[in-house]
Amino acid sequence: MRKIRIIAAVLAAIMSCGCSEKSESNSVPVYTVIESSSTSSSSGIGSSASSSGGTSSSAGSSDGESSASSSGDVSSSYTSTSTESDLPTVDNPVFSSNEDDGKIPYEERSSTGVVWNPLSTNLTYNFTSADIIKGLEERYGKSGADLGYTGEWCAEIVSDLLIKNGYRISKQYNPCDVTIQLLNKGYAHFYCFREENFDSLKQYGLKKNAQSRVIMTDREDFTPQRGDFVCFLWNEENDIYNWSHIGMVAEDYDGTVLRTIEGNIGIAEFPDDPRIRTVDGREREYNETVIGIIRLDR
Repeated sequence: MRKIRIIAAVLAAIMSCGCSEKSESNSVPVYTVIESSSTSSSSGIGSSASSSGGTSSSAGSSDGESSASSSGDVSSSYTSTSTESDLPTVDNPVFSSNEDDGKIPYEERSSTGVVWNPLSTNLTYNFTSADIIKGLEERYGKSGADLGYTGEWCAEIVSDLLIKNGYRISKQYNPCDVTIQLLNKGYAHFYCFREENFDSLKQYGLKKNAQSRVIMTDREDFTPQRGDFVCFLWNEENDIYNWSHIGMVAEDYDGTVLRTIEGNIGIAEFPDDPRIRTVDGREREYNETVIGIIRLDR
């Protein structure tokens, strides 16, 4: 009987050690997620989360990804049991622009998104067309209705600002005629990327003595600068017109995208109403839609 009791005691001790070891492994997890006063953290869901990559959640992802994106289970285990102040803080590395430079970070930009703040103090005006771009900046965000324009007005606002600043041209309503006026008066050169545009300039009034102001070149050989006027031809209009739109280069071209400020920029909900379109900043591809650059000489 005594032997039976000794054997039972030994077996009980062994079983106690086993349970104690298992209990210890559960009470000290191999990761650190978020402490919670709720007992649900020791539930099956919590355990599943602990084994599915919780380590990266606790330390903070080095590539800026949230813990939810790295493990959906981890997210479900703590979002319902922790307060916002408990969440791990991770420095977000995607913002590559200085907060004071007036620019939206590159990673947040889109092909038609606003790309800069015209009120930024970092902009310079050491170029011939500075007063023109200042005029656009002063009208930033204003609509065609605000400015008194009812028709397509990208070229109209440019010619108005040129006239206001002493350029002896007449009011114009399309990029071709603005270009002709500036070249005939000897105010500018036109860097032309497309033969058809040179032909249309000659057809619609470019004088022979001004044709030398048209320089045929390629986009690869020409770098737009802040203050240049940029002329576009949209792909969908390629078989109808030679000129679609005009704006100004807002920043020196850096080899990535062309940043501009333009009038008569469409709004998605009302694309066909110029009264609603505004003066806005844009980021565009420097591709075949850019058919030429006007650069003022004086």
